[in-house]
Formats: sequence, structure tokens, C-alpha cells
Amino acid sequence: MNHKPYVGIWMDHRKSLLFWMDAGADMDLEIIESGYQEEGEPTDSIESALVGGGAVPHADVENRQREQLKRYYKKLVKALRHAGRIYLFGPGPAKKEFAGILEGDKTLRAEVSGVENADKNLTLPQMAAQVREKFGLPERDLK
Repeated sequence: MNHKPYVGIWMDHRKSLLFWMDAGADMDLEIIESGYQEEGEPTDSIESALVGGGAVPHADVENRQREQLKRYYKKLVKALRHAGRIYLFGPGPAKKEFAGILEGDKTLRAEVSGVENADKNLTLPQMAAQVREKFGLPERDLK
């Protein structure tokens, strides 16, 4: 359980990097993976890969992806139950999808402080610096 009130989340559909920080900018990093697979990627299920002579029907792929994202976002909401302020950033649509889920969650007391696009190739120190800047926290070296 994390008791640092600020959390910046770099996210895409595959994983989230949660940068938990306190007022002194002490930081903990938590990684949550989704298990999300793009269409055409190998699947863990041989049975589903053999449907239709080796091709997975498009509707099945979409349903699987939707369920993977649903479980992923649920894990993230659970991880954020002690957050005070949340900043979402990253490439692609995941951050906006998740912001919509946070808005509708009545159990979460955290304030979403921003949702912004960010480069997919940011380094961990660059991500941490972006979170510190967003919350106005002092600069620190990544441990």
C-alpha cells in the first residue's frame, strides 16, 4: 500500500509506470502490466488461435482486447485508492480512456491534475522529472 499522495502515471495499453511522490519528491516506482495483445500478436491460447483454420475472428480479438483493458483499468483504480492527486501522460488513447473511468469512479477521492500527451521514448528520469514539474515538487535524482 502506497501512502505518497502524488502519482504521475505514464501509460499505454500495455503497461503503466506509476511514479508515487510525496511533498519532498521522494519517489517509489510501481509497474502495472495489462496483458493487452494487439491483433495479429501470438496468443496464449492455442484453442483460440486455431479457430477458423488458424485465424482468430476479428470480433473475438476485439472482445479479448476489451476484457484485457477492463481488467487493466480495474487494477489501476485499485492501486490508486490512496492517491491524492493524479497526473496521466503517455502516447496513444489509454490515458484519456482511463481518465474517463476515473471521472466515473465514486470511490476514488483523488483529483486528476492533468492528462497530457508524452513521447513513447521518454526515459525513467525524464518521466519522473515531468511528474515533479507537474506537481511543483523539488527536483531529485532517480534512485
